[in-house]
Amino acid sequence: MILHIVAGPKPQAPTVPFVHPSLESEGFIHCCFDHQALKVTERFFPKTGEIWAFEIKPETLTSEVRVEPSNLGESFPHIYGPINPEAFGQRIRIR
Repeated sequence: MILHIVAGPKPQAPTVPFVHPSLESEGFIHCCFDHQALKVTERFFPKTGEIWAFEIKPETLTSEVRVEPSNLGESFPHIYGPINPEAFGQRIRIR
């Protein structure tokens, strides 16, 4: 399962193509696999407040997904373009 993690109160799935700022600054939108979610949350997100993840359904994505190595020694899914609304699946509370 591919997840896109977000901080803040109970987010809603976008109804228009989702463009994260990292798409412009890094060329892709960061995601993780479900088994990586807690590690990513602990390392990159605020220590307090709500953290949520949206399941991303790769079979309905209109943008390319590449699984690429990171400097953490693991490979992560990166989405090279906007995430179309149909690709958003369930919302999962991490914390």
